[in-house]
Amino acid sequence: MSAPVQAIDARAGANRRRPVQGVTGGVLLAVVAVVTLGAPLIAPYDPLTQDLTSVLRPPSAEHPLGTDQLGRDVLSRVLFGGRTALGVSLVATLVATVIGVGLGVLAAFGGRWWDVTLGRLADVQLAVPGILLALVVLAFAGSGLVPLVVVLALSAWVLTFRIARVHATFVAGQPYIEAARIAGASTAAVVRRHVLPAVAPLVLVAATLTFSTVLLLESSLGFLGLGVQPPTPDWGEMVASGQAQLAGAWWVSIFPGIALVVVIVGVQLVGDRLAERFSVQGRAER
Repeated sequence: MSAPVQAIDARAGANRRRPVQGVTGGVLLAVVAVVTLGAPLIAPYDPLTQDLTSVLRPPSAEHPLGTDQLGRDVLSRVLFGGRTALGVSLVATLVATVIGVGLGVLAAFGGRWWDVTLGRLADVQLAVPGILLALVVLAFAGSGLVPLVVVLALSAWVLTFRIARVHATFVAGQPYIEAARIAGASTAAVVRRHVLPAVAPLVLVAATLTFSTVLLLESSLGFLGLGVQPPTPDWGEMVASGQAQLAGAWWVSIFPGIALVVVIVGVQLVGDRLAERFSVQGRAER
C-alpha cells in the first residue's frame, strides 16, 4: 500500500475515532450527572451517619465501596460528594466564563486603554499560581461556599478572556460590523447580534478546559482542608481523609479519586471533540 493511501486511511480512521471519543466522554458525564443528581434516591445510606461498629470495612455486599474511619458508607459519600464538587465547580466555571467574555468584549470594543489594562491584568493573573491565589484569599475571607466559588472563578477567567478578546477583536474588524455601525447599530447591538454568536463556540470549548481546571483546584483545596468543610462530603476532602489509611484501607481514598478522574477524562474527551468540530478543519470536513 502506497504512503498516500496509508495517510488517507489513517486520517479516515482518526475522523471516525473523534466522534466516538466525544460520545464516550458524553456518556461518562451523563452517567456521573445522573448518579450524583439522583444521590438521595441511589445512595444506600445517609452520607453523614456514623457507625463506629463498622469502621474501615472493605467493600462488601452491605457496603459496596466499603466504609471510612468513622463507619460512614463510602459509596454514599462519593455520590453526595460529587454533588458538592461538581456543583461548586460548575457555578465557578459559569462565573469565570461570564467574567472572561465580558472583559474580553470590553477589551475589544472599549478602546486601547481598556485593552492594555485588561491584558496586563490577565498577564499578572497568569503569573500567580491559582492554588497560591486561592490560599491567600481563603486565608483572609474564611471558608464557605461563596468565598470558594469566588476564588475559583477569579483563578480561571483568563483563558476565556483571552479567547473572547482575540476573536471579538477579529470580528470587530470585519466589513459587516462597519456596515452595521453605518446603519446606526449601537455597540451593544453589534455585540449582541454579531460578536457573542461568533465567540460562543470557542467559549464553549474554553469552558470545558476551565471546568477541568476549576474541578482540580476545588479538589486540591478540599484536600488541603480549605475547600468544602466536613462533615459535608467532598471528593478532595475524602481523598485527604483516607491517605493515612491508604495501605490498609485503600478504598477510602481510591474511589473518590477514581470518580474525579472519570469526570476529568469525560470533560476532556467532550472538549476535544468540540474543539475539532468548531475548528476550521472541522467545518471544512462537514
